[in-house]
Amino acid sequence: MKPAMTASQWCDAIATKLHAVTGGLSVLLIATSPWILMGRRLQPNSSGWNSWHVYGGLCCALLAVAFAFDVCRQGQWRQFYPWIVGDWRQCQQDLLGLSKGQLPLSGGKGLLSVIAGICLLLLLLVSVTGVGWWLAQGGEYALSLRYYHSLFANCFAGLLLVHALLGLLHLRDFFD
Repeated sequence: MKPAMTASQWCDAIATKLHAVTGGLSVLLIATSPWILMGRRLQPNSSGWNSWHVYGGLCCALLAVAFAFDVCRQGQWRQFYPWIVGDWRQCQQDLLGLSKGQLPLSGGKGLLSVIAGICLLLLLLVSVTGVGWWLAQGGEYALSLRYYHSLFANCFAGLLLVHALLGLLHLRDFFD
């Protein structure tokens, strides 16, 4: 009989899948967003795309919060947000290296980690404004929240693409 998993082991097991699931769902939501036609509220007779986007987005928001907690537990936030404690050394080295034609190193507190951290912050902003828009349906703030949700979603989509392309830099680590 296998011993029961500890809370830490359970969190680690989920965390390994959380990045991929959250990213995949985010990509699906971004890819289907051009077909979304909503203003102040989700209409009772709305299309399947609208319903999919709202309820898929709510699931993604929950995953984003879980992913943010995972990043922050046990001090991992220092890797993705070194600027909070004024640690710019590795990021500055990566930027200096880029100016000399050198690709930044994967991991650590460098440029790639900072970009991943900003991407997570944008995902949380997309989530908060999306959930807020859903909660404020028909209210006076609904259109403002829709505007900010779209703005943050566009920023997130652009940075997610950069994050994915930079993630391919990990492949070179296997061949060096």
